Amino acid sequence: MNMQQNFADQLKAQTEIWRAQATEYQERMQQAGDQARAEYKKALEQMEAKIQEGMQLAERVRSANEAAWKDMVSANQRAFAELQRGWAEAISRFKY
Repeated sequence: MNMQQNFADQLKAQTEIWRAQATEYQERMQQAGDQARAEYKKALEQMEAKIQEGMQLAERVRSANEAAWKDMVSANQRAFAELQRGWAEAISRFKY
């Protein structure tokens, strides 16, 4: 399997993990008080945006031709790192 396919698979796997975490936090939000619920809602919206961005990035990687992929490698890796930072920020909004 080539690096391009590996990266696309990694992105897909990460978005599936994020989707499962978002579901867990959705359940927590429904048990929270009003003020916490509003904050959780913002976090969940941010999480959903990161899931969508991850899925779109995976699709761009998967559909890129070899020449385009070589040009995209470092940009895609930076984009993925940024997605992960955004995800961590969203999760940090949940108080335990």
